[in-house]
Amino acid sequence: MEEQRTGWKPTCREVHRLVSEGLDRDLSLVERTRVRLHLWVCVACTRFSGQMDLLRRAMRQGPPP
Repeated sequence: MEEQRTGWKPTCREVHRLVSEGLDRDLSLVERTRVRLHLWVCVACTRFSGQMDLLRRAMRQGPPP
């Protein structure tokens, strides 16, 4: 995972933070774009994002009856 910030390309740490924040609020267009660009090139963050998506869906379903 990359840890140096280089302009428009966010670090893995920043992507993890934004993906997590996306559970609680809508990300801005710029934030979503930066995350998507990073996910194109980073397998680890793509996996993390997928795991957060599963968590998001599970939270929406709520507890089983």
